[in-house]
This record gives sequence, structure tokens and C-alpha cells, in this order.
Amino acid sequence: MSDERLKVAYPLDTKSKLKNPFFERLGKFDDPYEEFVDICMNNLGWAVSQILQKNGRPLKLAPFQCVILEELWNRTFPILLCSRGASKSFMLAVYAIMRAIFTPGSKIVIVAASFRQSRLVFNYIEELYESSPILQAATKYLSKPADSREIRIGDSVIMALPLGNGEKIRGVRATHILVDEYASIPEEIFQVVVRGFAAVSADPVAAAEKIHVENELIKAGKMSKKDRKKSMGNQIVYSGTASYQFNHFYKLFKIHEDIINRAYIGEASSINDRFQLEEDGTFLEGEIDYRDYSIIRIPHNALPKGFMDEKQIAQAKATMTNSLFSMEYCCQFPTDSDGFFKRSAINAATPGMFDMEEKPISVEVRGEPGYEYVMGIDPARKSDNFAISIVKLMGNGIYHNVFCTSFNKKTWPDMVREVRNILTKFNIVRIAVDAGGGGTIVEDLLQDHSMLQPGEVPIWRFDDDEHRKYPGLHILDMVNFTPTWIADANYGLASDIEHKRIKFPKRGLDYSADDIEIEDCWYEIDEQLNEMCKIVVTVTKTGVQHFDLPEIPDSPSTKGLLSNERKDRYSALLLSSYAARSYQSQAQRIIRPHIGRWI
Repeated sequence: MSDERLKVAYPLDTKSKLKNPFFERLGKFDDPYEEFVDICMNNLGWAVSQILQKNGRPLKLAPFQCVILEELWNRTFPILLCSRGASKSFMLAVYAIMRAIFTPGSKIVIVAASFRQSRLVFNYIEELYESSPILQAATKYLSKPADSREIRIGDSVIMALPLGNGEKIRGVRATHILVDEYASIPEEIFQVVVRGFAAVSADPVAAAEKIHVENELIKAGKMSKKDRKKSMGNQIVYSGTASYQFNHFYKLFKIHEDIINRAYIGEASSINDRFQLEEDGTFLEGEIDYRDYSIIRIPHNALPKGFMDEKQIAQAKATMTNSLFSMEYCCQFPTDSDGFFKRSAINAATPGMFDMEEKPISVEVRGEPGYEYVMGIDPARKSDNFAISIVKLMGNGIYHNVFCTSFNKKTWPDMVREVRNILTKFNIVRIAVDAGGGGTIVEDLLQDHSMLQPGEVPIWRFDDDEHRKYPGLHILDMVNFTPTWIADANYGLASDIEHKRIKFPKRGLDYSADDIEIEDCWYEIDEQLNEMCKIVVTVTKTGVQHFDLPEIPDSPSTKGLLSNERKDRYSALLLSSYAARSYQSQAQRIIRPHIGRWI
């Protein structure tokens, strides 16, 4: 399948002549409402323009968006693989609304790796609701609690749920599951929890009776398997941008592609054997019908001219590594990241990612008693993020990457207060801070007595003899980002990854996801690893190595462009990993009393 244009993989025998849904309809309608519904069902793009509004005007879909809507409507297992900015999340919202309206009794569940991602789809639903009087008239209520979203349209319901480890949403039932950013959802959680949402038919008795009758007809030779009356059944929509070939999204993509290209109808066991799914611990069951499957693949250069900002595309191509651009904008699955830090090496240092016998580690938003932690801070206030990374010291030179957070456009006192709040939750024994970009301001505020709250003490440099006479915590390490330090820190982190001295968390079924704080931490860690894989190394004429995001080349197409890519979370990890190596290599440990709320 070419990446040069929009591709929709669909069953060959379903191609038919174009028809005019306004004049070529079956049957006559005495009721104008029934006629309206019939027209809508034969022209979903037109139906959208009659029911939904945006900015006070009828919502008109582009032709490629109408294709997306039709495919989602008619396939049980469609894959929606889109370039960033190709309106993927928006189309999921439109589809959910139209399905809720025209299929009464639908229960539509939106899930993603993080609640903020599923909430993004639901935000589009809310925007359309606010702009569309007809949708408002059909809506019974709209609920927006802290940990979920729900809207009831007639007899149907649309829910956006937090995924976590799946424990909180076990037992949920759905007729349609919209999975956004499928590559980021752990396969184990998807197979065990999410797929189970659709395990029971909307009308299980009727479905069982239908299959029984068809099986009897097939046995009697009065019907073939290809003549089965096809019904939608419960649906799973797999949506997202591409990932690496060792990710489960690529495996799913190849399975769907194989089923469609071979027009396969038959037992699922053949597909299991063909792709050795049993060895992976996952497998398909029942019968496979290629007419249930679809792949909608939309790279950036398949979109209509003007749909996306060409300068933004040029900027992305100039500031991203080739592998990342091919994933995010070209819908391709590269074999690995091509930056300094390889994604395959990071995954190999993630327990449970490749070796199922390994016990995964999780993120932590509060420290575990009895363990020491070190913190890395990349300070910034306006243009970049103020990022914090915390690693857990396990002894013998091993440490776990367990916490990351970031802030933007807060005042220096507010950000130092955030640091203080985190110190109450972890037994921090070393804080490494970038001395540039505001690091000295952070140091001053950590030592400012007017900033202290009851029970807090000033924080001083650990290696400054002058400061040793002052009461407080002597755990601060102010780091100058010299070219030598930057190179040593990056090679040190890369070595730790290769030798698995640093271990990364993996979402799994055995971690506790009890609040939004955990969800946010997972999001920050994911972004941190993405930032790491963007880092490339360049060498100056004098032989100095630079570890940074790709530079924007000087050309007419990129003139005046500024990169909107960030690396602050990566820099914070660079500092915390350096602090871990530095602290653990010392013969004498710095021990401090527990402070604040940390227990």
C-alpha cells in the first residue's frame, strides 16, 4: 500500500456504482421523518451538515472525511491511521455522535492510554454540542466529573473513560469501542480489559439464534459461509498515528492488511498460525470475514491542499528525526528511532516489555518508605517547560525512572513551591539543577527564609564548604551545562540504558491507578521518552559534540520558522540520572530526616 496518497483498504466485492441518495431509494415513505432518516443513512456526510454545526454554520465535511465516516460506519474492525493534524480525533467525535443518534441504544466508549487523550475526543463532542441546536434537543444530559465524561443522546450514551490499569473500568459493556492512540495502550491491558467491553452482544439471545439457524443451513448445504447475513455486531475502532515495528499496532496493521488482501473468510486459527499469535499470548477466535475489516491510511501528502499549514509541515520535517516524521506525518512504521537514544534500547530496559517473565515497574507519585530518590530539575518559565524528573535508587548502581512532571508559564515562586510539595512526598537525597536558564533563581528561592512554610528548611549545595555551617538540607548540586558535562551525561545515560542500570516503567495490570495524578505522571513519562528519541548528535568543526533537537536547515521553505519541539523532560532525566550515578558512587551517603508529609 503506497504512502503517496490516501489509501482505504476495503473488500473488493463491495464496490458499486455511485447513486444519488435523494432519488435512488428503496421503498416509499409516508412519514417524512422516516424519509429523512433514510436519506441520512445513505449519505452520512450530508446528514452531518443537517444535524451538526460549528461556529454557527452547518458542519461540512471534506470528501476524505466523508470516506472516513462511511468506513467507520460499515466496518466492525476498522483501523484509522492518520497523520498528525488530519482530524482523526475530530472524526471520532463526529462518528460517535452520528452513531448515537442513528443507532438508538448504542453504548459508545472512548478510551486511550491517558485520560487527557480520550478527553480530547470528548472535548470535540462538547464543542459540537454547544454549537448544534438539534444535538442539544436530542441530548438528555451531559456529565463532566473529574475522572470521566458522559453524554446521553436519546437512548444512546457516549463515555470517555480513564484507562489506568483497567481495574476501575472492568465490567464496562459497549457496543462500540473507540480506541484512540492505540499504539500507546499496553497490549496486555487492551486484550484483557478493553476488548472485554464488547464481548457480549447488544442482543445476545437474538445473535445466538441467528448464528444457530445459519449453521444449520450451512450443514444442510442450503447456504455457504459467504452467504451469511452480515451484521455489524459490536465494533472496535483502532485509531492513532503509526509507531515502531516492534509495537503491537504494527502487528495489528499487518494482520488486517493480510486478511483484506487475501479476502479471507474462515477460521481464526489460520490467522493465528500465520502470524504465530499463540506465541505472543494473544490470539483471534471464531470466524474471520474480511468484509468486517478496513484500513484507512492518510499521510499528510494525501490531504487536500490547504487542509494543513505547509509551513508547519516544513517545520516538522526540519525539526524531527526521519523516523519520527515518518510515523507522525507519513503513516509509516519505522524499524527503530534514528536519534542518539534508540527506542528499542529503551524498551529493552523496560521490564516486562519484551520478557514477559520480568515484573514491570510502575510510576510513583509518592515515594516508597525505605528508599532514596534523587531529583533533576531543568528550570524554565516561559518559552520552555520547567521539568522535574525523579529516579529511585535501588542499590548496586541500579535506578528506576519513576516520576516526571512539567509546568509552563508559572512564576518562579510558584514553581519552587511545586518543588517543595514534591519534596514532602519523596525521600530526596540529591537535587541536580541546571545552573543556567534560571537555576540560580531556583537556588536562591530554596534558601529564602521568607519562602519557607512550617517544617521546611533551606536547601544548600552539598559540596560547598561555606554552606556547611548553615542549618538545613545540604543536597543541592548546581550543574553547569558545559560541552564536556553534556557529552559525559548523555553517554552515561546511554550506557545505563544499554546495560539496564536504569529501568523504565511499563503500564500493566499490576500497578495501582487510583487518581488523575497517576494518569498525568504516565503522560509525562511517555512525553519524556519521546523527547529522548528526538535527540541527535552533531559535531562542530572544532570537534565539540552537540546533543540537541534537529536544527532547522537554512532554506527558503523554512525561513523564519521556529521549532516548537521541546526537550525539557529529557534534560531533567539527564540531570536525575547523572545525580543517581554521582550519588551512588560516593562512599558516604547523605542521610536526612523525613520532612513534611512524607512517611
